[in-house]
Amino acid sequence: MRYPTLIALFIPVLVGLPAVAAEWPSGERDHFIQECKTSAQANVPGDKLQRYCSCAADRVSSEFSTTELEVLKTQKTPLPEQTHQRLIKVSQSCLSQLNG
Repeated sequence: MRYPTLIALFIPVLVGLPAVAAEWPSGERDHFIQECKTSAQANVPGDKLQRYCSCAADRVSSEFSTTELEVLKTQKTPLPEQTHQRLIKVSQSCLSQLNG
C-alpha cells in the first residue's frame, strides 16, 4: 500500500523546521514528529505513523545540512526541483515503516 499523501504533506512540515544538522536541537525532533503525525491521514494506524515520522526526522537530519534547512525556511513553495526531489527521496525511504 502506498501513502502518497504523506509524501506531499511531508514537504510543508520540513519547510517550517528550524535549521538543524545531524543532531536536532532540544525538542525540535519531537516537534517535527508531532507535525508529521498531525499532517497525516486519519486512517494510518498510530504506531505505523510514529515509525514513519521518526524515520523521516532521522533521514532529514542526515540528508540536509544546517545551511540547507535555513534556506528551506525562507523559500516559498514550490521548492526548487532538486530540493523537492531530495525531500521525496527522504520521505519515500521511510514508506516501509507504514507497510510493515
